[in-house]
Amino acid sequence: MRKGLFLLIIGTFMLDSARAQQAVDSMRIYYPFGYRYVLPDYRTNRRELERFIGSVQEAFRKDIIERVVVRSGTSPDGMSEANERLSARRADSLEAYVVRRTGLPSELIEKQSEGIAWGMLRDRVAQSDMPYRDEILQILDHTPVWIFDDRGRIIDGRKKQLMDLRGGVPYKYMVREIFPDLRSSIAVSLYLKQTGQPAPEPKRDTLPETPAATDHEPKPAVRAPQPTVPAVPTVSSEKPFRPLLAVKTNLLYWATVMPDFNSYTFVPNLEAEWFFADRWSLAGTGNFAKWGYGGAKWFGISSWSLEPRWWLKGDGRFRWFYLGAYGQAGDYDVQDGSTPGSGYTGNLWGAGLSFGAAIPFSDRFGLEIGIRGGYRHAQVKGYSYEAPDYFLNVETADDHWGVTGIKASVYYRFGRGSNSSK
Repeated sequence: MRKGLFLLIIGTFMLDSARAQQAVDSMRIYYPFGYRYVLPDYRTNRRELERFIGSVQEAFRKDIIERVVVRSGTSPDGMSEANERLSARRADSLEAYVVRRTGLPSELIEKQSEGIAWGMLRDRVAQSDMPYRDEILQILDHTPVWIFDDRGRIIDGRKKQLMDLRGGVPYKYMVREIFPDLRSSIAVSLYLKQTGQPAPEPKRDTLPETPAATDHEPKPAVRAPQPTVPAVPTVSSEKPFRPLLAVKTNLLYWATVMPDFNSYTFVPNLEAEWFFADRWSLAGTGNFAKWGYGGAKWFGISSWSLEPRWWLKGDGRFRWFYLGAYGQAGDYDVQDGSTPGSGYTGNLWGAGLSFGAAIPFSDRFGLEIGIRGGYRHAQVKGYSYEAPDYFLNVETADDHWGVTGIKASVYYRFGRGSNSSK
């Protein structure tokens, strides 16, 4: 899969029958590699989105919008067909975002999905001091995207020659220094209706228009059968890591620290979390212990809970802060040793809210810290034991409002992809 980028080249001029029309505002936003959705919290996206959306809303209220142009492209790495698809999907996503935030009719949005941004690549190479720059420009200017033999089979092309040049040294440089911008941005431009007044100066510096000669891949002459484009080797085909399932264990309970911050004995515990949407997950936890410790002391508990969570950072990677709501049920049996042979037992249930954070060490490993607070109801039966019988001494209930759970859990996540590329 290609590492795709949305690039909107702003400040283009459109000629009508009388005069040129100029974009009066534009924005450029960024995507993590492989993503198609608009991520406001990624890099400088939020500032750009808020500013541009405000301009569109104001112009829409005044009914002076001619059109909003979304122009997209990708970097050369990856398969061409995949680049075309991702370019179009990012344009669709940004169109939907603008429509949702501004109420602008989709008929006023013009999408230009262009696949590989060869023209932008040439501009960046020409402005750089990269090694073998002139040879790269020679290939970009004079080599077709695909070269066919007499039978219509692809035998060479622009990308292959770039990758083969000088043992791949200049291509690797472009992957490292130039491709990230090509595969990480998308931009839109705002055009206003002609009113007879001079158009205001653009609010942002504009990038040069992508030359038509290099902006689109040449199409081969119609042949039968139509040749199939082969997959071109890429520098990397990795996808960003997306977790599907996590397993965890709470270190505090293993260290004997309970929610009331008293120490009893270690409690084996296991948690599983299913990540089913970009911001949503479902966690299930089980705790179980049943043994004596230190003379007449006894501790037994089994509890189970479910907790749906909403993650504040909606990038599908489930890092940092989350909010949750939980339900819990279980039973217990505790002898504190103050009076030999006596203790308390019963059932419990509770519900409330949770807050926590997942701190990643890598794609798969990390530490989760959190706290629960809410209501817990416990049935309390005080008893005495005189072999071979148990005697009920008191029966009551305990209603607790406050902290009901604490955690510092290590986790391992199962998923797909890798974050080695951004």
